[in-house]
Amino acid sequence: MPYKLVLLETARKLAEQHDFDGSALRQAIPYLEAFQGKKFVLKIGGSILQDERLIPALVSDVAFLKRLDIDVILVHGGARQLDRRMQALGLKPSKRNGLRVTSREVLELANEVFLEISRMVRDAVAHRGYQGVIFDRTSGLVRSRQKHAELGYVGAPVRVDAASLAQQPAAAVPIVTAITSGLEDGEPGYNVNADEVASAIASAVRAEKLILMTDEDGVKDADGALLPTLTGQQAEALIKTGVIHSGMIPKVQACLEPLQHGVSKSHIIRGDADSFINEILTDTGVGTEFVR
Repeated sequence: MPYKLVLLETARKLAEQHDFDGSALRQAIPYLEAFQGKKFVLKIGGSILQDERLIPALVSDVAFLKRLDIDVILVHGGARQLDRRMQALGLKPSKRNGLRVTSREVLELANEVFLEISRMVRDAVAHRGYQGVIFDRTSGLVRSRQKHAELGYVGAPVRVDAASLAQQPAAAVPIVTAITSGLEDGEPGYNVNADEVASAIASAVRAEKLILMTDEDGVKDADGALLPTLTGQQAEALIKTGVIHSGMIPKVQACLEPLQHGVSKSHIIRGDADSFINEILTDTGVGTEFVR
């Protein structure tokens, strides 16, 4: 089928799925054309990661983009699922400075829980006619070092094997878990913040966009109003003045870093059923975008 017909058909299906009106549909088509051949890195989070019923709808969007040669690399963690599993086993979660203390036992449990999520996403991808490829701690895709001895097996990304992503077949949708490899083969690996994993991958593959799904609409000003666009300088100023604070600081930093490595834009959006498509295919978007 000629590309223009595929473009129009895909745009219409996306519009139906997300209840676009005529104006939004007209906005979407130029974006879809512009993104052809580009890569996005999407960190799955927010309500989508908590409600398994929403995963197929998100994957359906990814499949629609795939038809237009727009590749989406999916990254996920699973902190809340891990907390529930730990509680069921009588293990009490422990944190220091907002980071989970990860013993070897907790690392193994996290690996098990996160792989269950990866397989669920892979099944949804297969249902849409594509091949979900899981990159776990045995893959060596992301290699991390220990952050601090007091945190145990908590890591920070150091290297990304971008070539292994480039070598995937055209029908592949990469699914990356936030339990990464260590720097050396044979290490047990590390529990890494999924935002940091997604940021590192976006930088390594020079993605067109990095999108972080969260529990927040985006970055807000001192009065609580959403800020739709921020430059790096503006974001740093808001951090210094305390407007951006607490858990939003590392998310913003994860968005700013890839802009220095060729990524065109980064985004923080609420992780619900429509936010991904509404952010990338409409003029106004729904979250906060970060630009160079």
